Amino acid sequence: MAEGRWKCFRCNLTFKDENIAMMHKKISKHSITKVKQIVA
Repeated sequence: MAEGRWKCFRCNLTFKDENIAMMHKKISKHSITKVKQIVA
C-alpha cells in the first residue's frame, strides 16, 4: 500500500502531515515534494 508523504530533499526530512510540511517550507524556504511511500 502506498501513502502520500511530503519530503524536503535538502534536509532529508519526510512529513506525514501536510500542515507541518508547509510550515517547514515557510520557515526554511526549501521546496517540498509530494512522494508516495510504500507502507508494509
